[in-house]
Amino acid sequence: MENTLLTQRPNVPGLAVFVKYEDMTPIENLWRICYMLKNTGNQNIVGEGTQSSLVTKGHGLPLYTRNIKQIIQISATDNSIAELKDNTLYFKQWLPDECITIEALVESAGEKPELYIDKRDIINAKVIVKNNINK
Repeated sequence: MENTLLTQRPNVPGLAVFVKYEDMTPIENLWRICYMLKNTGNQNIVGEGTQSSLVTKGHGLPLYTRNIKQIIQISATDNSIAELKDNTLYFKQWLPDECITIEALVESAGEKPELYIDKRDIINAKVIVKNNINK
């Protein structure tokens, strides 16, 4: 839904801009990223129990990173479906058309940062990525 570079350096001679996290750690390439994950299928995705749809039974659905040096802050917002702990989504059932919104502040490793889920972590899943940025 959103990828915003928060630390774009101005092109002004003699001007320096610094961003620090909790007044101590210098941050370069600070991004705010936001994703909406939606079950667009017609079946429940079961996260717990013997009928779990997840390959890592009982261990949640991992969120993977690409071009991210460090995650400064991450949360699952505007949902009552899942809990986010250690970059993993834990849920009982994810019904068709239900959404999970993930928001994060991350330090990029130079390229545009990304979070993603692997279709192989959900049994018989098809992961479709749509870019709705600036729409």
